[in-house]
Amino acid sequence: MMFKISKKNFQNYVDFLIGKYEVWGPKKIGSDYVFSKLNNGQEFEDVRTVLSPKDLIYPPNEKLFEDNFKEIIVLGVKSCDYRAFKMLDDVLGIDSNYSMRRRVVHMFNFVCTEPCKFGFCTTFYGPRLEEYEMQFTDIGDYYLIETNDLRFVNDLFEKASDDDLKIALEKSKNVYKKMQKLNMDKLSEKIGWENPLWKEFSQRCISCGACNFACPTCFCFDVYDENDRYREWDSCILAGFSKLAGNANPRPTLDLRLRQRFLHKLKFHYENFNYYLCTGCGRCIEICPVNIDIRDVIRSVNP
Repeated sequence: MMFKISKKNFQNYVDFLIGKYEVWGPKKIGSDYVFSKLNNGQEFEDVRTVLSPKDLIYPPNEKLFEDNFKEIIVLGVKSCDYRAFKMLDDVLGIDSNYSMRRRVVHMFNFVCTEPCKFGFCTTFYGPRLEEYEMQFTDIGDYYLIETNDLRFVNDLFEKASDDDLKIALEKSKNVYKKMQKLNMDKLSEKIGWENPLWKEFSQRCISCGACNFACPTCFCFDVYDENDRYREWDSCILAGFSKLAGNANPRPTLDLRLRQRFLHKLKFHYENFNYYLCTGCGRCIEICPVNIDIRDVIRSVNP
């Protein structure tokens, strides 16, 4: 079903949601925009955040085997971040904590109508989704809203027309026109273990793990016990990630760990699930302090 809401009324709609649910969205904190709990509609900003909302469903550190998760709404999720959860579902969907949060955390995606500085989402899927809970597109003075869930529909909504949809489609096409699409032809078959970029990147990489922690599709973790069992994010870039009993380590050098990171996303995951473990959000590029760029890996295989 299609609706639209005037931007003048959007803050009132957010206030309506806050009256019924716990609501999170992009909020300015200091000089950055981050997903935070909203106290009122004025705090919401329709902007791309520094980090994705992955931690709302897959927290950086959590106690396992919990079963008490509250229902929340997350506004302002970019389509690349929403699509990342579909990818995580294939790996983490059997996990009880993850699957229960997926059922009670509602993600409302906002379609990009302009390309972001580091993004390359058109290489994979693009800014519009075919599957969504509630999808918003900026069409000028209104947001077009596409949804099949009437629980979140409000009296502030108006009926949208086919012309409104045409405007939304044209707006999203603008991203395709302005964003270069990379050549992914048979990349998973061509990308090699001996790519010279692994050595080159290892001369720059400082093993901070920021690329992993900023990525909406990275899911590696470690577990430990402190009376209860806990899970925390881990990074394949860190030296201890692949360390085994007896102090053995099959990836003792940084170039091997970098190779694992990129081959996992661009080869191994594709071989298992028939899609690349990347949405083209560009966060790993933006956050890297030494300018390592996954696009360079793709271009090195398919110029």
